[in-house]
Amino acid sequence: MCMNGWFIAAGTLLTAAFFVHVVSGNRFYTAACPGRNAAADKAYEAWLMGRCGVQMITADLALGAVFLLLLGFGVIPRNFQLELFLLLTYGGWFLLWLVSLGYERAAKTRYLRLCHWALFLTVALLVLLGM
Repeated sequence: MCMNGWFIAAGTLLTAAFFVHVVSGNRFYTAACPGRNAAADKAYEAWLMGRCGVQMITADLALGAVFLLLLGFGVIPRNFQLELFLLLTYGGWFLLWLVSLGYERAAKTRYLRLCHWALFLTVALLVLLGM
């Protein structure tokens, strides 16, 4: 069994991010709920769509962590396509997160407050180094 420390590090980061996302992210997102009254119907519908997005991110973080840890500990054989997929997923999240903040003309303080891009960049670099 050949271990890959880069993948283990990336998987560990994603595992930690998963738990932070589930606890803090859920609490943060729930606080933004506009309410379920008719006057806020469109806002509530948009919020629900965002809630679905939050759950998709939860699944992505969990699956990324699981597969990186399985690869890292040698439980599953190395697979270039899977590794490339993980690299492109987190590299893409990094780029699109920054593009989104830029498009919305977010204040520079938001880049630090919403620093998810740093996690995505770190994971992408760790995957690249592990490849």
